[in-house]
Amino acid sequence: MIVQKNIVILGAGGFGREVHAWLLDWIARGDGQQTQTHCWKVAGFIDDNASAMDAFANMPPVLSSIEDFVSVPNTFVVCAIANPKVKKKVVGRMLDKGAQFLSMVHPTVVMGTNVRLGRGTVVCPLSMLSADISIGEFVTINATCTVGHDAKISRFCTLSGHCDVTGGVVLEEGVFMGSHAAVVPNVTVGEYAVIGASSLVVRKVQPGTTVFGVPAKRISR
Repeated sequence: MIVQKNIVILGAGGFGREVHAWLLDWIARGDGQQTQTHCWKVAGFIDDNASAMDAFANMPPVLSSIEDFVSVPNTFVVCAIANPKVKKKVVGRMLDKGAQFLSMVHPTVVMGTNVRLGRGTVVCPLSMLSADISIGEFVTINATCTVGHDAKISRFCTLSGHCDVTGGVVLEEGVFMGSHAAVVPNVTVGEYAVIGASSLVVRKVQPGTTVFGVPAKRISR
């Protein structure tokens, strides 16, 4: 008997639609399916905007709000929220409701040796994770990112597309990297700091600050 396992996507924004596409590909390629035991289906979204998918063709519906979510057997949640502070808050609410979170690593990701992935991690297509890397819970790594050897990415961090985290870098909890941002080797970025798009971080970034430019300089705190 084949058991159907359902996936619901937490967050029905633009990144949620991207994750939907990657999940369909993940299933189609066989990484999300074991035909003798179970099969996967993307059932829909969880979002407080009930009409979020109405304008988009061929998309599954918003099944419930976050508040109305009820955990049921054989249903798993994939987080598609990019903002680290919002992600932490909403994931906490979902965990209180008994949500079972699924990690998704797209089959085109290149994974090296001794890469440790936390619960609820999402790694999008064509990213490269090299060797001896620690990635915490509910980290989001968008498409075509690179993570170098001995890097540590703490929980709730988000890497936008085309980011480069080089060897020995430490991203503390909740760091957000904009598209094409990079951090040079052995630099620490403090918790809930924001690195602007296309910025190059060459020195330690203090917690809660926003940096931008080449080299990146603080623009707010």
